[in-house]
Amino acid sequence: MKEGLDVKGVIEFLSAMTEETGYPVPAPSGFASRWSEGLDLPRGGSERLLFTGALYQLMPYLNAVVRLVEGLGGLPRAALKSLTLLARQRPWALAGLIRPDSEEVRASELILRSIAALLRRSGVDFMYVPEVSDLYSGALLLDLGAVDAFEAHAMRVSKAINSLNVSEVITVDPHTALTLTIMRRRGLLRPSVRSYLELVSPVAVLRTEGFTVTVHDSCIYARDLDLWERSRNLLASALVQVSEARRSGRRTSCCGGPVEALSPFMSRRVAEERLRELARYSKVVVTMCPICASNLSRAAARLDGVRVVDLALVLSGNL
Repeated sequence: MKEGLDVKGVIEFLSAMTEETGYPVPAPSGFASRWSEGLDLPRGGSERLLFTGALYQLMPYLNAVVRLVEGLGGLPRAALKSLTLLARQRPWALAGLIRPDSEEVRASELILRSIAALLRRSGVDFMYVPEVSDLYSGALLLDLGAVDAFEAHAMRVSKAINSLNVSEVITVDPHTALTLTIMRRRGLLRPSVRSYLELVSPVAVLRTEGFTVTVHDSCIYARDLDLWERSRNLLASALVQVSEARRSGRRTSCCGGPVEALSPFMSRRVAEERLRELARYSKVVVTMCPICASNLSRAAARLDGVRVVDLALVLSGNL
């Protein structure tokens, strides 16, 4: 194939990595919890668990995979089969292939630290247990239709969360929120699931008067979880003006993900088209999903003057 990848081969590789390591792409031990260092987050004594689902932490590594595939012009089926076999036998041997951008790692960690700070300033009582809180949710497996791999992983994740006997799980991104919600609907997960957006108090956000943005709504927040208005309410509390794009709210348009795992080339074209549309309304585009942010940021590198920022950074004053 000149463009894209062998779909079945990619899904088999992601499934094999998740089964063997708990994460869909090669990453070093402890990477998912580094964001919490020095925050002294409570590790017990609460009915609420902060659960990152590791998607923000994984994006720099997924982006590195995408850059590798783009540089190679795709991967032949034989190469994918070899990588999948290696993932099942010696997955740690693949870590040297993936070199995440250090700035992307820093940015993803800052977003998570900002979310934790917003929750604390809102007076939300929660606990954080790294070995559970930073488990990969399995979101990409669900998105890509890897049914068997997702079911097996969902059982492991649900069992770990249920063992803490909490009544509510706080999520930090839309894909993880939907993934856990589906686990709960299937009777695997006991506690209820809420997005951090639902818990952040308007009095906890920092004011940024005179700042105008446009919002790229997550498809999941907009159509599956009906949380698109919440971001506007919080931005209004921060005195941030929103210039609404024609396709926003429930009518939002796709950012190009998570198809980047299957065809980085197609994903880039979709993201560039979406970003050009958004840039007509503001040069500052606010996202609330790590997949959206990654795809649109790649497109922004080709569009002068456009900046893609996470909602949590705007609300916490960490721009």
